[in-house]
Amino acid sequence: MQLEDLGRLVLQKRGSMGVRAAAREIGISPTTLSKIESGHIPDQVTLKKVCDWIGEEVTKFTAMGGLQIAFKKDQTLEPNTAQSLARLIERAEEQFKAQVSDVAGH
Repeated sequence: MQLEDLGRLVLQKRGSMGVRAAAREIGISPTTLSKIESGHIPDQVTLKKVCDWIGEEVTKFTAMGGLQIAFKKDQTLEPNTAQSLARLIERAEEQFKAQVSDVAGH
């Protein structure tokens, strides 16, 4: 299941129930619920509440291979963290290209 499916599943579960009533049941604000239904990816705590409400495991939306993705409300990164992540991604890309090249016999 993809994170993009979350909004659709929430809308499906909510049915004809009003946004305010559903948000109250979930334990989140109506604004947050509307954002999720529109495709916004919630923070980890909100995602857990929504998943409990729709009857799905959080891992169905956050697991990719052997990795677990976590979401935070604070979307900003320290510059050092951003640079470290960029270097990590660049190294992973280099290793991937090297492996593809080895498999292709180049």
